[in-house]
Amino acid sequence: MKKYSMMKYILPSIFGVAFLNLVPFIIAQKYVFFSSGGSFTDIFSNMGFIISIKNTAVFMSVFIPLAVIIGFVTAFLTEYLKLSFWVQAAVILPITVPASSVSGFFREIAASSALENINGLFIVGFIFLWSCIGYTYIIFLISLKNRDKSIEEAAYLDGSGTLRTIFSIMLPLHSEALVLAVIVSTYNSLKIFRMTYAIFGEYPDYRMFMIQNFLHLKLKELSLDTLMAGADILLAFIFILLFFILRSGRKHKIKMSL
Repeated sequence: MKKYSMMKYILPSIFGVAFLNLVPFIIAQKYVFFSSGGSFTDIFSNMGFIISIKNTAVFMSVFIPLAVIIGFVTAFLTEYLKLSFWVQAAVILPITVPASSVSGFFREIAASSALENINGLFIVGFIFLWSCIGYTYIIFLISLKNRDKSIEEAAYLDGSGTLRTIFSIMLPLHSEALVLAVIVSTYNSLKIFRMTYAIFGEYPDYRMFMIQNFLHLKLKELSLDTLMAGADILLAFIFILLFFILRSGRKHKIKMSL
């Protein structure tokens, strides 16, 4: 009965998402399937798209795992070493800072001569880590505080070392938190465009040029066929990534239940 009583609150959200996102997206597919240009075959010959896909893949494969690992390590140290309130605040506060303030701060840093020879992707990655680690830190910290300590204590009594306990017991037990941290980091990696746009403009160095920049420029040019083809590819990539993340988390949960 509780599930049915919640439907009156859920249905407006479903209709809102469908009306504002799904329906326009489905209608816009005509620019892909009923247009002479911008098909899936043509878009892979577009050098801007190739560069943006390559940079996005490198960025996500490097900095999303880093955000998850640093968040877990920081939460682990907080729980076991009892880090001070100021250390915890320093990790969490960046998620509360407005994007405009972050952009202004990093604009000054990016303009310094000391960073001219650094790959722009690492600058964007540093901005992403600085603004995203707080989310993964909170997720893991809450999960660690609600854990069953007796399992870890039994592992230590059996002679298990710290690293073995972390990889063989703690991470599988906190697989749901791990999956959520990866999903949140993936979502935040797609939001980083608004900061990089404010810092580097709509024409950044090609080493910082990612799929969001490509889609933004195509929207500005009203190249709707190419825009929708690129958006479809990005959406398919995100769905495949989330599918494997959720499937991996479910497998770990089943193994631990056995």
